[in-house]
Amino acid sequence: MEGYQNILIVGELDDNGVSATTAQVLRVGRTLAEETGQQVHLLFLGGEMQAAAEKGYAYGADKVFMAADPQLENYTTDSYLQVMAAFVEEMKPAVILFSHNETGLDLAPRLAFRIRSGVTLDCVAYRMEKESGRLQQERPVFGGKAHASYQSPNEGPQISTVREGAVEPADCDETRTGEVAGFPVVLDPAAIRTRFVRKEKDESQAQVLKLATANSVVCGGRGLGKKEGVDLLVETAELLDGAIAGSRPTIDQGWLPGPLQIGQTGKKVSPKLYMAVGISGALQHMAGCANANTIVSINTDPEAPIFKMSHIGVVGDYKGVLAGFNEELKKTRG
Repeated sequence: MEGYQNILIVGELDDNGVSATTAQVLRVGRTLAEETGQQVHLLFLGGEMQAAAEKGYAYGADKVFMAADPQLENYTTDSYLQVMAAFVEEMKPAVILFSHNETGLDLAPRLAFRIRSGVTLDCVAYRMEKESGRLQQERPVFGGKAHASYQSPNEGPQISTVREGAVEPADCDETRTGEVAGFPVVLDPAAIRTRFVRKEKDESQAQVLKLATANSVVCGGRGLGKKEGVDLLVETAELLDGAIAGSRPTIDQGWLPGPLQIGQTGKKVSPKLYMAVGISGALQHMAGCANANTIVSINTDPEAPIFKMSHIGVVGDYKGVLAGFNEELKKTRG
């Protein structure tokens, strides 16, 4: 694609600096850049967070940009879209990658429409064709039963969102440093149709952030029987230094917050250990955890479909199984 070059990552910052999901997208961008001999450009939009933005170099960015303005401190579609369109027009990236989260899911399609480009959402794998320079994007379809490959026919930037947990976060190399380049922000107030009112703290967000990067996830399903069963999951997760989560029935019952749902319509995770407690194993749920290194399932039904997709299966009442497991963990860890 003549005139377009480099990989643009639209990053996000949190209290810890570069967000975990941004670190995952940076790994994808770094791999594509090395395949094509291009650079990784990282763009942050927000308030003044210069020091935090500099950490982008440690995660593999070749250039880090910051579009800082008080009106960008909190996300609104119209303000972010104006800045993104202006940045793309000036820098002409060949590929634009977002995290597949609330912001990316809202902003990526709108940007694609604004600049008359294509967009592919919720992708798990990428490959750059050397001859054409076009990006092959792979995403799960039919509830995770198959993967489909997509390619944008447009001459402009190729836009995509990367599924959370699809890849490991980029390695952090503290020796890589650099200066953050400012990008001038010019906003048309008449084009901003919404305004930020207030921010309310959601106590479950700390659990959500941990879920995105946890090496161990303990997930409960309908088989817990009642809300009090979550307490045992929490104990197990704490002993494993992991995160808790729930299947759709668990969320619908109100036993766990909605953002902790695993499955086709929830979060997708790929921990080293995934413990499925009282979960039957419907395909809609397995679409969210199929990439886990090891799946351990506990269910009273020996014919539960999840056993066919598990590396280790235990038939029995979860309360007794987890209680014994927790006691052994306590002994092992002193």
